Amino acid sequence: MTILHSRSMPSHRANRTDHIAFGEPLRWLSLGLRDFRRAPAVGIAYGLLVTLMGWLVFALGDHPYFIAAAASGFLLIGPILGAGLVESSRAMETGGKPTFDTSLRGFNGNSGALQRFAFALLAIAIVWLALSTSILIATMGPIAPRIEETLWDSAVRFMTSDQLIAWAAIGGVLAVISFSISVIAVPLIIDKKASAGEAMRGSLRAVSRHPFACAAWALLIVLLTAIGFATALVGLIVIYPVLGHASWHAYRALGK
Repeated sequence: MTILHSRSMPSHRANRTDHIAFGEPLRWLSLGLRDFRRAPAVGIAYGLLVTLMGWLVFALGDHPYFIAAAASGFLLIGPILGAGLVESSRAMETGGKPTFDTSLRGFNGNSGALQRFAFALLAIAIVWLALSTSILIATMGPIAPRIEETLWDSAVRFMTSDQLIAWAAIGGVLAVISFSISVIAVPLIIDKKASAGEAMRGSLRAVSRHPFACAAWALLIVLLTAIGFATALVGLIVIYPVLGHASWHAYRALGK
């Protein structure tokens, strides 16, 4: 097994200042769509998994805690589950024909690092939930009605505009942090057998070296994910795997 030591990182593209155009993420997205078309069964399988998990959460209602759980879950599960799609794109790049079974190699061969990376994302989500609850309760009182009062009903109508803005802003901070440590983390783990720490540091370096390209990539992810949510998550059946495949091509541009 190849071990990626920190002293080998200077050769990593994320440590150099090679210019990546602001519009380059559109090419990554195009390549992700191409990979999805090459192995649609694999992509749809992962898309359905994400969509079904989302439906399970939102079936309970739109209480802010459920929405926060869904958003945190997507930030946590999205990059990790995407390991199978990254492995598939990696295989296609070398002429392979991936199946759902072969995509699982992305998990099986890198389970330790992926688990530690998942724990890091989980820790960020827990801290965010704890801080947001504490801050909003301290400054505005309860941020939402009790769950049992809004189960199967709309909770947003119970919240003030200030509460909604503050709650969404704190969630935005979580999203920025999660994106910054994960933009190329999973592909780096799979491709270079990097540890979770090395993968997160590699992602942070990629963002610091190519902030405009990474910002454009983050914007595309947010817009496409919003479309997925706006379609009652049905759109994620296709959007999620396309983004998962595209993350491999983002890594190829940002991370080697």
